[in-house]
Amino acid sequence: MHKFDEGEWNNLSSGNSDSFICWNCNNEIASEKYYLSSENIYGKSYIFICPHCNAPIIVDDENKQVLPSLPGKEIKKLPENIEIVYSEIRKCMQSGCFNGAIMLMRKLIMHIAVEEGAEDGKKFIEYVNYLCVNGIVPKKSKNKADSVRGLGNATNHEIENRTKEEAQNCFEFIELLLKVNYEFADEEDE
Repeated sequence: MHKFDEGEWNNLSSGNSDSFICWNCNNEIASEKYYLSSENIYGKSYIFICPHCNAPIIVDDENKQVLPSLPGKEIKKLPENIEIVYSEIRKCMQSGCFNGAIMLMRKLIMHIAVEEGAEDGKKFIEYVNYLCVNGIVPKKSKNKADSVRGLGNATNHEIENRTKEEAQNCFEFIELLLKVNYEFADEEDE
């Protein structure tokens, strides 16, 4: 999350807004403070100020957020190298960079496999197989893991662009995989 709480916004207007999710802190808000553009042939645009984190939220003349909220949820207990890649995936999804998100999801599977004991430097299919054989990927989800592999390969090696729906489908699987194996994992005995 970016820090905006150290500064103060000046010359703000006041009024009520519709509720929306802040792109920065992911809180649902209805801001009373905003800047308003002068009306043009398309309508008005706003910059609302989040009351939780003080971030600017730009809403265009079609009442759409210019930068939508961060998709997915923060996942607890992720190893640092996995958390970094997962955070990058969420930012790609937020920005509509679906090719990049899918390539990063493929990379994340490699990180998970190595974190869980696979040797570094293997072929990607070997990482998927390792995760499946060792129960990291649930038995009935092997096809989902393989679809991330296939889409990642196609994105890296073919001209065709990936769609939001393809990226969202992969993202939901990745998010579940991380939650099950890290956030909801039993505490290890020390």
